Amino acid sequence: MTFETVHSPVPLGVRLPARVVRDRVVSLSPRLCLVATAVISFAVRVAASFAHGTPRYFPDEYIYSSLARSIAESGRLQIRGAHAHFPALLEPLLAAPFWLTHDPGLAYRLTLAMHALAMSLAAFPVFWLARRVGASSWPALACAVFAVSIPDLVYVNFVTADAVAYPLVLGAIAAAVAALERPTTRAQLLFVVLSGLATFARVQYVVLPVIFLIIVLASERSHVTRAIRRYRVTLFLFALPAVAVAAAGPARVLGYYRAVFSLSVDPLALGHWVAVDSMLLVYAGGIVLVPGAVLGTLAAFVRPRTRAEGALARMTVGLACALLAEAALYAGNTSGSERFQERYLFALLPLLPVAFLLSVRRERLRLPIVALSSALLLLALRVPLTGYTNGTGKQDSPVLQAVYWLQDRAGNGSGALVVLGIVTLLTLVAIGTALRPRFGVAASLLLALVVAVLASAATLSYDFEMSGRTALTYLPRDFEFVDHAHQGNVSVLVPPGTPRPLVSEHLFWNASIKRVLLLPFADAPDTFGSESVRIARDGRIVDGKQAVRGPLLIEELANSLRLSGAKLVSREVSSSLWRPAGVPRVEVMASDRYLDSWLAPSSSVTVWPDASGSTRGVLHLRLSLPPTARPTPLRLRAAGVRRNVVVRPGRRVDLALRADSSGPWTVTIQPQRLNFLPDGRPVSVQSTVPTFVRTLKLRAIPTDSH
Repeated sequence: MTFETVHSPVPLGVRLPARVVRDRVVSLSPRLCLVATAVISFAVRVAASFAHGTPRYFPDEYIYSSLARSIAESGRLQIRGAHAHFPALLEPLLAAPFWLTHDPGLAYRLTLAMHALAMSLAAFPVFWLARRVGASSWPALACAVFAVSIPDLVYVNFVTADAVAYPLVLGAIAAAVAALERPTTRAQLLFVVLSGLATFARVQYVVLPVIFLIIVLASERSHVTRAIRRYRVTLFLFALPAVAVAAAGPARVLGYYRAVFSLSVDPLALGHWVAVDSMLLVYAGGIVLVPGAVLGTLAAFVRPRTRAEGALARMTVGLACALLAEAALYAGNTSGSERFQERYLFALLPLLPVAFLLSVRRERLRLPIVALSSALLLLALRVPLTGYTNGTGKQDSPVLQAVYWLQDRAGNGSGALVVLGIVTLLTLVAIGTALRPRFGVAASLLLALVVAVLASAATLSYDFEMSGRTALTYLPRDFEFVDHAHQGNVSVLVPPGTPRPLVSEHLFWNASIKRVLLLPFADAPDTFGSESVRIARDGRIVDGKQAVRGPLLIEELANSLRLSGAKLVSREVSSSLWRPAGVPRVEVMASDRYLDSWLAPSSSVTVWPDASGSTRGVLHLRLSLPPTARPTPLRLRAAGVRRNVVVRPGRRVDLALRADSSGPWTVTIQPQRLNFLPDGRPVSVQSTVPTFVRTLKLRAIPTDSH
């Protein structure tokens, strides 16, 4: 080769031939499109995050935001003054600078923007992986686009570690493939750093180093010494934290997650959840790519054509087995959990198109792909996906949320038919691709992208609706109304029956809420710094032997309370804020009275005595039913009261009940017939907030009027 043939810049004014220009554009286009993919994904996700009004995944979002705020303000790991031993700290550390603005709304939006950037960066390791195993630029670009199009990118809108961990685990897999293909110091260092950061973001990815080391030892099983010599950098760097963890004790290191050591292993439960999660993961992967991806991965695992193929297949199989085991173990030990654990598995989804490309050039896989595709179609007919969208099953599954959104729009029957039709089409395309790969590969990748984008749009729509509904149910127009009231350090009083997300919402938006006070049988919003209190016989709210004297935020979604010795500052959607004027005392409490005025089947009203120790006066209630309800007989029982009433549709019953007691006085309201609301709640009748008029000497009380 002469000196003149070396590539050099083209002199100004010299025109390149059209063929050369075309070749250069084609060679650059995939890379430019890759960058454009990440940029567009970031812009779209940031824009979409503004339609997500408020957090709704608790207690996780409150924990992560509180840690970020604590790091920013004090440099310590605290939640409501309690030390928080929380090992997954990467996301709070990255988000901490945003909380220096001291504006929760702005910090929240900046955190979601950071998440959008993180998840959009996942396109790069996926593109690299596809190219590494022999795919050309455009199929590799399709894999990258798929990685930022799946519905699971809805986690951009959640203040959790999922978004930050997503590109790190994919980057760690890419680095592992590079290190297993050629164990250079650079590749090993990159894997150690990325797998360590992935674990620092989400502890579940601690399996990455374990998988890598198992692959290394298995591939060099007859030459262990050589394996140790070739991978000495990785082994040394992983040995240091392993020794430190062993010395400190794994339970101590895990802190918040130490309960993992007390989980029970039930083989039947594990098998059930592995089967369920695997089946639904097939749907989440878009079906059309799954048969080829599964069989291509297994073929590359057993007989790889290149070291990169073998490394990717082994890392994929190892990660899939580990994540499925983790998800099944968690689900099997969570009482009442019927949720598909897609949140813990979705890092596998971007690997599907890459694994799918492994099967394209393996002609022996054509008939097995046809058989597996047919089996998946039969499974879809036998076990419809729509059967998993009820209740809490979709809580951790963006794909099931998309299906639920479709059912909600089209109706259960029509939605099920649409889903079945899509599944059938995707399966037929998978079969066609196996038989005619020359034309089917592009069609499969394109169809997988279309389905992913449509499912993402449905998931985002569902998320917007749920976030908006959460804000309307729990929050006033001013989310930070407690902080803006400038009452100093506020305690939130949590009566029994209060939903935990309600408390977490107020804690998230209002830093001035410093204490959580739990009445008997109330649920704590999280495991950090809650205090048990009770209502004494004189109505004081007592913490141990001390009465609570500071400002109080009272949650009233499922109970109605009125205080004496305190002034009402504001009453919002589901809560009331009180400023003390002496010692706050509970005067009247309507238990199991919902915010929409319906009474639960076991409701009651309790009145506490005044400062003299006497509960003497008249309790006023107005009961009613909407015109569409059924007549509901009620029995009212209290000391000195035995009353039977019937509340008729469209009518009201005004009650005045006499109380004369030397301590707390309670009237129970027992329905003889229940009504059921569209949301499934069993209720009796509707009631106004009860009022109690104290008297020194009882006068004649008029009889009930209808």
